[in-house]
Amino acid sequence: MSGHSERYILATGSEDVERLRLLQEVYGPNTEALLYRVGLRDGARIVEIGCGNGNVSCWLAEQVGPRGSVVGIDNSPGQIEQAQRQADTRGLRNVEFRVGDAGSPRLPEEDFDIAYARLILMHLADPGKALGQMRQLVRPGGRVACEEMDLTCWICDPPSELVRRFYELNIALGERHGGHFRLGPSLPRLFLEAGFASPDVGTNFPLALRGEQKRLLELTFREFAPELVREKLASQSEVDSIAAELKRVAADETTLLGFPLLVQVWATRD
Repeated sequence: MSGHSERYILATGSEDVERLRLLQEVYGPNTEALLYRVGLRDGARIVEIGCGNGNVSCWLAEQVGPRGSVVGIDNSPGQIEQAQRQADTRGLRNVEFRVGDAGSPRLPEEDFDIAYARLILMHLADPGKALGQMRQLVRPGGRVACEEMDLTCWICDPPSELVRRFYELNIALGERHGGHFRLGPSLPRLFLEAGFASPDVGTNFPLALRGEQKRLLELTFREFAPELVREKLASQSEVDSIAAELKRVAADETTLLGFPLLVQVWATRD
């Protein structure tokens, strides 16, 4: 970690709305299927850890209906502001957003039917602690579900050396700031260590050949690229070359992208 403390490397608040919209379009369908698999239903009470600008939390609020409720927490006030704005725009009154920390959410224990997180544990220095907190939030018989990334598992065909370099630099920067950007395959083990007896697993590995979804990599890179230069992990000229290549790949309808693998794990609290 080179003396660096845990730090989120992407943008937040209004600067991150477009990237998160595309991320939801890419990964959202399989996320929604997962949440139904783990027990999403009318009247359920759900907490989302690391809710970002509220895309998933607002969708959940629509699914649980007025008899259910959703709480979303995020440690960024800017994200919470965007999430509340989205809920207001959609006329949702059964979702509440709070500034909070995954390692210490300060929510009532055993109060929820489902606790969910996507792409949050990988940014934490101690993901096991946060998972343990999620376990405490659900009632006995409630479920915890997480989706975490493995940035070594992706597709670009035809191959591109600069796309490979994009992933390599993303992993390096994440690790320098306390993250675990290859966490996905370790997620079942973390669930076992957190006290879950028999976790289940699935995958969220979307593909795209054309469409604006392919811009997700470029938008992600543009958010963390300045930090690469500040940390001297890449030169400005290399950053510019990678950004141009990601833009080219997004526009090329003959290049297949397989977005980074998300490993899905869910389990019931005894």
